[in-house]
Amino acid sequence: MLQRLWKVFGETGIITRRLNWPMGKFMGNQSNQFITGDPAFAVNQSGVIVLWNEAAEECFGISCDEALGQKCWELMSGEDSFGNRYCCEHCPIREMGFLHEPVHHFKPTFKTADNKSKQFDVSCLTIYDDSDTELLMHICHEDSSEDATETAIPHEVESQPLSELSHRELEILRLLADKVKTRDIADTLSISIRTVRTHIQHLMYKLRVHKRKEAIAAGKRLKLI
Repeated sequence: MLQRLWKVFGETGIITRRLNWPMGKFMGNQSNQFITGDPAFAVNQSGVIVLWNEAAEECFGISCDEALGQKCWELMSGEDSFGNRYCCEHCPIREMGFLHEPVHHFKPTFKTADNKSKQFDVSCLTIYDDSDTELLMHICHEDSSEDATETAIPHEVESQPLSELSHRELEILRLLADKVKTRDIADTLSISIRTVRTHIQHLMYKLRVHKRKEAIAAGKRLKLI
């Protein structure tokens, strides 16, 4: 798989394979290494960190040996700009990546070894080939924009979602408002239950809510349903 990774990304300068300069280490017996100037780590489908580079060691204050094998949501403790938990066991970003859906950049805050929060602009790459092994690479750019240091607006006064809901997310939100169960939504839209749950997680994040009832209320307030 990593040979294919080199072929796909090696010429871009984002990631390459170079055995004599250990900028990044893979968990296990892989002889492959990677190079990027930004903090980077990768997780497998279970959310276990399997790659951690030197820039991540320096930025987060966590050594490669400490990071490898850890659950990403437990180590990173990611939050959004409103203090809501971003990283979790059933991470929508990870689910999107391993469903081979494109993941757009996002701006979480991650905890460092000294328990401080740093905001990043994170880009993700899903790495896969014909085998069953897949990785989700996170490349973290420290966010130095003015928005990164401003105080977040309280959730209650927000009148707009973080981003526009997709057509599919709107369909599902309307079905939720009609009290249609998850399995029935899957049957109605001819998609899997897992995909329905992923869309629900995405729309709840965009609406800045944590529960389905809150999503329905927000949808009504915003006249989406």
